[in-house]
Amino acid sequence: MVYFYLLINRLPYLRKRQIYSSMSHILHAGPVNVRYENGFLRYISLDETELVRMIYFAIRDHNWLTAALTFTNEVIGQTNDSFHIQYDWQTNDLGIQMTGKVTIEGEADGTITVDWSGNALNTFRKNRVGLCVLHPIEGVSGQPAELIAPDGQYTNAHFPTYISPHQPFLNIQTLRWRPASGGTWQLDFSGDVFETEDQRNWTDASFKTYSTPLSRPFPVTVQTGDVFSHRIVFSQSKREIPAEMAPIEVTPRSDNSTSTRPQVGVGQRTDGPPLTATEAALLKKLNLSHLRADIFFSLPDWQTRLINAIADATLLTVPLELAVFFGDESANELSLLQQLLKTENAAVHSIIVYNAATLTTSTELLQALVPVLRTNWPDVLVGGGTDDNFAELNRNPFDFSLVDFVAYSVNPQVHAFDDLTLLENIAGQVETVSSARNLSVGKPIHISPVTLRSRFTTRAGAATERLNQPPDPRQTTSFGADWTRQSLQALTDAGVASITYYQSHGPNGLVNDDAVYPLATVL
Repeated sequence: MVYFYLLINRLPYLRKRQIYSSMSHILHAGPVNVRYENGFLRYISLDETELVRMIYFAIRDHNWLTAALTFTNEVIGQTNDSFHIQYDWQTNDLGIQMTGKVTIEGEADGTITVDWSGNALNTFRKNRVGLCVLHPIEGVSGQPAELIAPDGQYTNAHFPTYISPHQPFLNIQTLRWRPASGGTWQLDFSGDVFETEDQRNWTDASFKTYSTPLSRPFPVTVQTGDVFSHRIVFSQSKREIPAEMAPIEVTPRSDNSTSTRPQVGVGQRTDGPPLTATEAALLKKLNLSHLRADIFFSLPDWQTRLINAIADATLLTVPLELAVFFGDESANELSLLQQLLKTENAAVHSIIVYNAATLTTSTELLQALVPVLRTNWPDVLVGGGTDDNFAELNRNPFDFSLVDFVAYSVNPQVHAFDDLTLLENIAGQVETVSSARNLSVGKPIHISPVTLRSRFTTRAGAATERLNQPPDPRQTTSFGADWTRQSLQALTDAGVASITYYQSHGPNGLVNDDAVYPLATVL
C-alpha cells in the first residue's frame, strides 16, 4: 500500500479519493507491482517507477465505437510474490456478439503473461479486436527503444517527445525500452502483428501498442465462428539497450502571447432554446470572455441559429467566437455571413476558419479568405486548426503565418470512458499544447471547445449530430466539477491563450433554468 500511495502522488492530476473509490486489487509479481481492476491490469510498476500504464482488450466496431464488456466466473489467486487471474467475458453491444476467456499469470521473477481469446457468435464489422498495451508518458517519452519484427529484424528507435502524427513503431513482435529510471524492460506479442501509436493525439496520456496494423484495410467483416487469440508477456529484458542510445531532449518553445491567464468562454447551446434572462444572469457572474457559435452553411437554419447566438452573447455582454465551416462557395458564404453580422450589429472577437468536409483548416482556404477578413474585420483575430481532435491538426498542418492563433478541440474519452482514465488524460491536454506550439512555431493556442464527450461520431454528420449531442451524466456532478478544475489548472499552467468550455446552458452546459451545475463554480 505504501507503493500505491507513492504512485497516486506521482500522477499530478489525479484525486486520491477517486483512486480509492473503485474495486481493485494490488498484486505482486516478485518486485513488480500491479493494480488489477475490472478485468484489466493498470500501473505495472517497480518501486516508484510506472513501467506500463495498462494492459487491456477492446472490441471496436466499424465506427471505432467500443463495445461494452461483461465479466463472469472471475477467480483471483495471490501469494506474496505471484498471482493468478482468470475470467470469462462476453459482449452483446453495437451489433457485436462475442465470448471469450482471459488468463493472467504474475511470476516471482517479475514476468506477467496475459492470454486472451475470443469467439464470434455473429457476423459483424470490426476495426479492432484484441489486446492492447498503454505506455505512460512520464519516464518514457524520448527514451530509447529496440524493436524486433516478426522476421527477426532489429530496429533502434525512440519514443516520441513531441506528439507523432503517425505510428512511431511498426511491425512489432518484441518491444524493448529503457525508461528514465534505468534498466531494460520487454514486451513480447503474439497472435497478430502489433504497432504503436501516440495517443496524445487524442489527449490520452499514453502511447498505445495494439493490433491489427492500420496499413491493412478496415473495417473487416468477422464471420460467425471466427476465433481470436493474443498473448502479451511483460518481463525484465536479458538484453540491455546500449548506453550510447541516449534519450532525446527538447527545449520547449514558448508562444508569442504575453498573457499567463487564459480567456475562458462557453459554447452556444445546440440542442435547445436560447438563453433565458435567469440563465444569463447566473452566467454573467462568471465573467466569461466569449460565446462560441458554430456556423454550418449546410444547415438550412444557420441564419436563425446565428441570430440566436448574437442574442445570447448580447445577454451575456460578451463578443462572439465564430467557428465557421465553409463549403465549396467559401467567398460567397463569407459575404453572406458578414452581411448578417453587420445587420445584427454583432460583436465578434475571433473567427476560426474550417473546411466543412474535413473539419480542418487548409492553406488554400486561408489564402482565399484571410485577405477579405483582414480588410473587412481588421480587429478580429483569425484562427485555424481543427474542430476535431489534435490528431487532425498534427496530420494536416497549414501555413501558420496566415493566422493569429491555432485551435483544436478536446474531449477525454476517445478510447476509454471510466473516471480514472478521464483524470489521467488531463495530462494529455498539456502534451497537445506543447506540441501545437512547436508545430505552429509559437502561435497562441485556443482550446475550443473542451467537452466531456465527443460532439459527433462522423465528420459527414458533424453538423446534425451535434444538434442532438447527448450529455455525459458526469456533466452535472462533483466529478465533472473536479475534472474541469484540474483541466483548467493544467491548461492555464501550459500557457494557453483561450479556452471554450462546454455550452452555456442546458444538459451540456453550465446552468439549466435556475440550476447551477457544480462545474460552473470552477469557471
